[in-house]
Amino acid sequence: MAFRAVTTCSLFRPSPPPLLSSALRFFSSRSCRSHSLSLRYGIQIQTRSIQSLFDSVMEELRAARKRRQKRVSASASKMGLLNEELVEDRLVNRSLQKGLLLEFKKDSDKVLLAVAQRPDGKKNWMVSDQNGVTSSIKLQQVTYIVPGIDNFDQADITDFAQKAQDNMDPSLLEFAWVELLEKNKSVTVEELAEIIFGNTEPLESYSTHLLLSKDEVYFTVLETKGSRSIYGPRQSGQ
Repeated sequence: MAFRAVTTCSLFRPSPPPLLSSALRFFSSRSCRSHSLSLRYGIQIQTRSIQSLFDSVMEELRAARKRRQKRVSASASKMGLLNEELVEDRLVNRSLQKGLLLEFKKDSDKVLLAVAQRPDGKKNWMVSDQNGVTSSIKLQQVTYIVPGIDNFDQADITDFAQKAQDNMDPSLLEFAWVELLEKNKSVTVEELAEIIFGNTEPLESYSTHLLLSKDEVYFTVLETKGSRSIYGPRQSGQ
């Protein structure tokens, strides 16, 4: 029995004295608090570092955006000037000369074709119209000068006008409108004639002018100078 008691006691470690146990708990508590403080301040320092890095990145992005905006602004200004120059080139008027075929406004709701004959003073021209009437008109009355004609015979005006009327198919404008709307592109009469008729011959150009002058669905006038205009496709729903 004595042997068993000794053996059993030797298998278990004795409990520490109360004072030692209290000391262990004290130092353990201090160690945990110290670790907690280190962890908390470490997180704060790391958070501040991340915030500083984020601020630096955002500042660099803002600076890059400003530089890009300056480049875009400069490019837009240059493009605007280029477009203005192109518009001026496309709106160059052909000066009146004897033998040119032109359209002029007789009154507020009537236009006639005529052949230019000769100057009448400094600002007017004598013309012979499709009805065989010769009259003096102001340059402001001229609504279109048919390109590609230098010496038109006044006797052929009626036949020319009839052929132009035969080309009055509004569906031609619709096809061109779809194409130009997709490209967001403007056109002159001759440029549109090339699209819908495949050429810029006198008859096709004048037919295109007639189509545009009567159209209220597909195209609108963007710019006009004298007898020349630039047209743009109307937006859907207008």
